[in-house]
Amino acid sequence: MRTLKSANSYLVSLASIVILMLTITVFPSCASSAASQENVTIDLLAKDFAFNTSTITVPAAANVTVNFDNQDASVGHNFAVYDSASMKKTIFKGEIIDGPKKITYTFNAPQEPGTYHFQCDPHAQKMKGDFIVK
Repeated sequence: MRTLKSANSYLVSLASIVILMLTITVFPSCASSAASQENVTIDLLAKDFAFNTSTITVPAAANVTVNFDNQDASVGHNFAVYDSASMKKTIFKGEIIDGPKKITYTFNAPQEPGTYHFQCDPHAQKMKGDFIVK
């Protein structure tokens, strides 16, 4: 009886070790992705129907904080990021605020490096730029 219990305990322990090793082997990025995620803060200004920059560059999968300052009195602006200028996929869309007013937006940058599109939704023809993910 004792031998059977010992054998069962051994098999359960062995199975636990095998499952743990398979988890580490099959999903190695799960453990490292949270630790390697960067925090990025961007100060973005909207004034005279223009942003203060036409290019924003962030690391892939970064936690992005945008300190948005709309200085246009009684004019609604926002900050939004799309897959491209055709806006087929929304990555982030911030609330439209009437100026003068400040707001903080937070979102995660895409994991896939590339050039994306950012804009002010109400004034997309004039207020736009490249959102580059490296």
